[in-house]
This record gives sequence, C-alpha cells and structure tokens, in this order.
Amino acid sequence: MAALEGRTALITGVSGAIGGELARVFGREGAKVIGTYRSRREAAEAALAGIPGERRTLLQAGFGGGDSARDLWTRALEQGDVDTVVVNAAAMASTPLVGDDAEWDAGWQRSLQVNVIAASTLMREAASAFAERQRGSIIAVSSWAAEQGSRIPDLGGYAASKAALRNFAQTLARAYARSGVRVYTIAPGVVDGGMGTADLDPDEVRAVAEGLAMGQHVAVSEIAELAAFLASDRCPSLTGSTIDLNGASYIR
Repeated sequence: MAALEGRTALITGVSGAIGGELARVFGREGAKVIGTYRSRREAAEAALAGIPGERRTLLQAGFGGGDSARDLWTRALEQGDVDTVVVNAAAMASTPLVGDDAEWDAGWQRSLQVNVIAASTLMREAASAFAERQRGSIIAVSSWAAEQGSRIPDLGGYAASKAALRNFAQTLARAYARSGVRVYTIAPGVVDGGMGTADLDPDEVRAVAEGLAMGQHVAVSEIAELAAFLASDRCPSLTGSTIDLNGASYIR
C-alpha cells in the first residue's frame, strides 16, 4: 500500500520545479493531488500528467492575499476533504538596499502578500478544518534564508517573509498540537532548479555549487520525498519542527 493512499493533498505552485516534484511524489505515493498554479498552466498540467485522472485536479490561484487564499481553500474543499496542505508557492521579489524606492516598496508588498499573508491565511483555514476532524498536516516550504538572512542583499524582503512564514507555522503547531494537526517547516538551501538557480546560466550554477559544503545543490526530489514522509504522519512528534535541508552548508 502506498504511504499516502486515500489521502488528498493541496499543493500550491505546482508549475515550478519544487511544486511539480511535490505533485509527482505525492501522486506516486497514492494521494489525490489538487495542484495550483498562477499563470503557467501547461507546466502545471505536465507536473500532474503522470497521476491518474481521478486523482488529479488543477486550480488557478493568484495567491495574492487573504481573500485569494480563502477562496482557494473553498474551491479545494469542493473536491472533497483535504488531508494535507503543502504551502510551496512563493514570490522572490527584489527589495534593493540601494536604488529605486518604487522597486523596494513593490518588492516588499509582493513578498508579504504572497509569502506571508496568503500562505498564512491558507494554513489558518486548513488548521481550523483539520482540528474539527482531529487530523491533518500542513507543510510550509521556507528557506535557509529564513534562518540566517539572505546572502543576496537585494533579497532581504524574501528572507524576512520566509522567516515570518516559519514563525507562523511554529505558532500554529503549538496552538493545534492537541487537536491532531501537524505543522512542519522545510527549509531548503540552494535548490537545483529552484527560484534561486532557475535564471542562472550553467557556469553560474556550477559556481554556486562550488561554494556549498557538499559541492552540490539540494535536489527537488529531496524536498518532495521529505514532504511526503511528513504527510504520512509516521513521526507526529516532529510537529513544530523546522527541518534543514542544505547539505551542511548552514548548521544551527
């Protein structure tokens, strides 16, 4: 029996590298996958293509604030009870320390709307519903930047927003610990194919890898496999934990 057979997982941002792999692994483990995308529908469809038709659903979602998150949750529940929410969709907006004020303001606004307000609202909705059923898991994909600040000065807003997401996940975990709701945070380092490397050329990608302790990026498959394990409820006492996934490049 697959580890997630009979479960339904809502995974945000399946059109990206991490979200796409999350969808594939959860589908492989038997879950029904409800995937969201903002604009790249073809990439989202490709991510879910290997999952049987009766176990896959795509929903368009802007993820731009509290109302959009509540609307998404309502539409997801139209597909049946949801057992797991993986908050993966994120914005990596520039907030330059020196330069244009308009870019600074816009970057902070987008980072907070997507990475904090929308994400936290979706987690809040899910936790309330899960508590009524006395079971359910929430997995927030954060970043090692949330633990140490961004190594790229112009991504300070992104790092701060990911730290806020992790902090809210911890609050939620403590608040619902006796209600059967499990909340986890995954904090990857530099991800192969993730937002931090997607726009780099091959030489730049190699240069980044050389500066890491293992000499390689975190594979998207590692994030997905870890998330699937957490969703299986095989180690419930991990609730509230932030799990570092960076190959010893940053050790707390």
